[in-house]
Amino acid sequence: MTSPLEKIELYPQKSRRLIGIKYEDFMTLVALGERRHLEKQAEIEKRKIR
Repeated sequence: MTSPLEKIELYPQKSRRLIGIKYEDFMTLVALGERRHLEKQAEIEKRKIR
């Protein structure tokens, strides 16, 4: 069984049916999530006591 992410990447034209938003919007959301994750990781590293 393939993951939903694989299906979205293989068939971007069907993404609206699968997740309810356009493929471009989904990719923007993923990029924002990745950026936020990196910011959080940097903040954690900054607070770390060594």
